Amino acid sequence: MHDVEYLSDVGGVAHALRANPSIDLIISQNDVPGGGSIAIARFVRWEMSAPANTLPIISLGRDWTPELLQETREAGICEVIAMPTSLMAVQAKLLSAMDGKRPFISTATYRGGCRRRRSSKGHQGPFRRAEDRIAEQLNQAVEKSERRAIRQELQGERSLPPVPGMAAAAPQRGSFAAPARPRADEAEEDEGGDRQTRAVIDKAFVTARLIEQLLARLVTTTGAEAQGALTTAVADAEERLINLMALAQMRIEQHGCSAADIERLRIIRKSVDASAESLLRAQLSRLIKSGEDILSGRAGLSFNIGRAMQARMSYAQFLINVRGGIDMLDSEVKDAVKKAQGIVAQVKEIEAGVLPLPQFDTARSPKSQTSGRSGPAGR
Repeated sequence: MHDVEYLSDVGGVAHALRANPSIDLIISQNDVPGGGSIAIARFVRWEMSAPANTLPIISLGRDWTPELLQETREAGICEVIAMPTSLMAVQAKLLSAMDGKRPFISTATYRGGCRRRRSSKGHQGPFRRAEDRIAEQLNQAVEKSERRAIRQELQGERSLPPVPGMAAAAPQRGSFAAPARPRADEAEEDEGGDRQTRAVIDKAFVTARLIEQLLARLVTTTGAEAQGALTTAVADAEERLINLMALAQMRIEQHGCSAADIERLRIIRKSVDASAESLLRAQLSRLIKSGEDILSGRAGLSFNIGRAMQARMSYAQFLINVRGGIDMLDSEVKDAVKKAQGIVAQVKEIEAGVLPLPQFDTARSPKSQTSGRSGPAGR
């Protein structure tokens, strides 16, 4: 078991590092008093001697902007975590920060893990870090030029041929031609930013509103068939919302987001919690029902049922993490979680005790065993 030391400010962290340079990992809030996790990273990277200056550092916080995210990475912080988060996301960040796969870079302006996350499209040789941007800009310029040429060619094909005898009007002296307005896609390309992250958040926002509308209709709807259809639609929308929020979290950790996007996420947080709990209740109910059928003998033991039920339980745990942990659930759901875990364990134990399937290539059927015998003589 590793020792964990909790410190309240940057000064305390610096003192602890000087006293014990063999610390394995630092996890810091991005707004810790004294300068935040950025100040901690700068102290570790530039004030500590090797190998202590290669210490893995993880920064976590709620409000991440593109500017803060860039400054955090330039300070040499290995990973960032956007709160609220899940246990699976934290485990992935810990593994990424401590696996040692990314080399440690030490230059005159930067010290920290290699910031390359993926290879850029059209990589043109071993460009060094200061010049990598040149290759990226060159590729973008080439791609934009190709797209512009294609558009001009298409526009030329669609334009009408000139009327015979009519010449194109030349601009008169003293007049000027208004510049053409850029196309929407060109303006979007030049603008850059985290458009994909914003698109994911927009979809999550729309999905949350759709869930509210469906639930309102469900209250006033009569008839079993109509209610069943609405219930299915609500479940589908809730699952889509959870998936969108997981995707948004991953993109925010990589690219950051604006303050307006953060506010929108806060608005739909209540809907996300309600959707996660609703899906969790349904998942636990199905697990308990199918498990009790197996344990009571009402249903047989299908192939790999233990693994399938364990996968369902893992998804239930994911929903618990989205909800904020087991402590955020009421006593009824907590009891259902414990019951489902026990049932899954029992089914896996039963499955482990079942005899393996026979080797059909070597097994002899009763028919083959009696094939050499002669049957009774007929009349």
